[in-house]
Amino acid sequence: GFDIYKSTREYNHYDTDVTGATIRFGLPITDSISTQLAYNISQEKYSIADGCLTSGVYDPSKCTISQAIRDGVAESPWTKSSVSLGLVYNTIDDMKNPHEGLYITGTTEVAGLGGDAKWVKLTGRASVYQTLSEQMDLVGLISAGAGHVEGYGNDGLRIFDQFQSSTKMIRGFASDGIGPVDSDGAGDHLGGTTYFNASAEAQFPLPVIPESFGLRGAVFIDTATLYGSEVDSALVNSSTTGMQWPRFGRSQP
Repeated sequence: GFDIYKSTREYNHYDTDVTGATIRFGLPITDSISTQLAYNISQEKYSIADGCLTSGVYDPSKCTISQAIRDGVAESPWTKSSVSLGLVYNTIDDMKNPHEGLYITGTTEVAGLGGDAKWVKLTGRASVYQTLSEQMDLVGLISAGAGHVEGYGNDGLRIFDQFQSSTKMIRGFASDGIGPVDSDGAGDHLGGTTYFNASAEAQFPLPVIPESFGLRGAVFIDTATLYGSEVDSALVNSSTTGMQWPRFGRSQP
């Protein structure tokens, strides 16, 4: 399969605009094991947020932005060309409404087939589902993940090549809510080269909403740590850990 995409996102001090395409080839190995090869190419544009500009020029009297982020913005647009190989082990009974089984993924992605980015990224995640009560249709889920990125070549990692905290890493925190922080006065999170996260939750049916909709409620606890940075900047924290205490949320497999 293939995807063509364009996404924009606003952060506190900068905006992103990414346009790209991905081609994927999947291959089953056994009933529970499959592999996927993918190629991705994208152009990444970064710009200072309008609220920090005067006549199109960065104005430090309006907001203070980390020098590392300003340097990264000044070097864009960037082109990323990468190939990835993923392996999946899946024994889930029903992907739309899982109650039992194990789902493990591992991916190696290498950027540098042309373009500006040159790094190797390893990511993995394991999730196990277990029915806690058939009568209440209560399902337990425990999952854990990790990732590491390493630059190669003379330029090393760019600030935006590093992992940035998001709701995929830990729920309940603002974007870039955890991780190494620049100490130059801006207090910007710089991302990190390594992360670990874990989650435990109990899923249950929502009253009134039909099961066919695939929506379930959940109570969960998340924890994550993001650390390491190849950005040439002083750090307030070399690592930061976040924990989201039990809360109600919507769960959608």
